[in-house]
Amino acid sequence: MRRILSCIVSVLLCIPSFSQDDVVVMTVNGYDVSKSEFEYFFEKNNLENNISKKTVREYADLYLNFKLKVQAAIDEGLDKSESFINEYRMYRDMQAEEYLLDKDFLEKVARSSYEQSLAEIGETGLAHISVISAIPDEKNGRTLDECYERLNTVYDKLNAGESFRRMAYEYSDDDLAQNGGEAGWVSWKQLPQEVSEVVFSLEEGEYSKPFISDGAVFLIMVDERRQLGTYEQNRFDIDNWMRETGVYDESKRKVANEYAARLGWTIRDEEAVAHLDSVLEDVEPEFGNLSREYHDGLLVFDISNHEIWERVANNPEELESYFNANRKKFKFDKPCFKGMVLFCRSEGDFNQIKSILDRTDMGVWVDSILAYNGRDIKVRVLRSPVESGVFRQGQNEYVDKVVFGIGDFKPMAGYPYVNVVGRVLKKPESIQDVSGDVAEDYQNYLEKEWLKRLKSKYKYKINKKALKTVGQNK
Repeated sequence: MRRILSCIVSVLLCIPSFSQDDVVVMTVNGYDVSKSEFEYFFEKNNLENNISKKTVREYADLYLNFKLKVQAAIDEGLDKSESFINEYRMYRDMQAEEYLLDKDFLEKVARSSYEQSLAEIGETGLAHISVISAIPDEKNGRTLDECYERLNTVYDKLNAGESFRRMAYEYSDDDLAQNGGEAGWVSWKQLPQEVSEVVFSLEEGEYSKPFISDGAVFLIMVDERRQLGTYEQNRFDIDNWMRETGVYDESKRKVANEYAARLGWTIRDEEAVAHLDSVLEDVEPEFGNLSREYHDGLLVFDISNHEIWERVANNPEELESYFNANRKKFKFDKPCFKGMVLFCRSEGDFNQIKSILDRTDMGVWVDSILAYNGRDIKVRVLRSPVESGVFRQGQNEYVDKVVFGIGDFKPMAGYPYVNVVGRVLKKPESIQDVSGDVAEDYQNYLEKEWLKRLKSKYKYKINKKALKTVGQNK
């Protein structure tokens, strides 16, 4: 499989051969982007479905940036990492099955299997049973009568409240004993006549008296009863059965042999399946685009995480420096409130806790409230949804009403007095007040600088004439 995957990856990274109409719309570091590849991604991402020269040109710039990042990831060897190969292979192989399987054949087998099961099961349905057996043993001198008496003793214990599972583990003579006697689902036709008559006379949770069948003594409990259900309800289990019994493998052989005959391959069956899997991107262009989407998308995610997202998340000093150098960019459109909303049993509780919080730093307010409450919760608190503690207008109904006199709210049950502690800010006092905005802006800045470096590092060219033809054949 690793050899096949390496072939797939190499196909994705080499210069593809195009049909006469599949012109090159751009070249990035020697990689030619065909019109069909570009149209696939453009149409998938053009949600408004409004193809125009302007939107095509705009998307061409975005796709150029995307392919530049792909090349950067390849240069760093990210496509050779074990984590990338495993994740890409999982996505790729999952989608490849859609092309490697004969779905009509699978549907025919599944339907036939269901109809056959339905005929065998009939109106009696299915029973999930557990079994305790006693088997005569001539060498040890254990007779059938002794086995019968043994299970009569077990039957009495069950009537006295003993667990069927425990009794099976201690007394049963067959291999099911280690599993508490559990035998699984059975139908009427799967069992001998005399056993089926016993089993399907029992309700769920009932167990039989000891009875003799085929020279041994049995005691059976019905754990559950059910009908087979509809085809749709059973399709998942049928699929699993087809995978386990080789029906899926047979389906793949049928498809691969059809490709082999059509394309002139001399190989057949398993060898043809392996070869088809290795060249599927070439023989099925739609899948080639889908596979490339997973491949390139995972690479861009990995390198973007390294170049931008982790850098923003793990370098607070760097973020602070960016904020200080660009303070004028970060403003509040409207005054904001920095603090907490307190829900109190009474105004007196609020006055007491406020006097405590006024003497402490905001960072320890929660601890101060917990200490004030003790075991009797007199004050509940609502903090800002962001770590900075800043509420913007329109973000919270309590802050809007109490601080800015906008709207209304219903008090919390049991805590009718609502007030706030904190202050109104007209502009940010520190990076903490706009940490989300700073992180987003710095991320955009890093992205732009990164793309500048990539465009100076790699050669690229956009075929404007070819772009004008995008969408014309649709």
